[in-house]
Amino acid sequence: MKVNSPQPEAVPLPKAPALFGLSRSTLYRLAAEGKVRLLKVGRATLVDAASVRAFLAAAPTVDVRQRRRRAA
Repeated sequence: MKVNSPQPEAVPLPKAPALFGLSRSTLYRLAAEGKVRLLKVGRATLVDAASVRAFLAAAPTVDVRQRRRRAA
């Protein structure tokens, strides 16, 4: 049986792109726009995971339709 490990509240910026699927520059842009939070702890820049999850949850979904085949 798998036990759900707790999700981190803040993620170091270098690890955030792999975790959230957003580039480092996109995270900085979203922070500048006030859509996600970045935190400074000493020299480390951390990404507030809850703010990124909220941003992704509010993002529009994509309607994927099956492609029609052309008649030959």
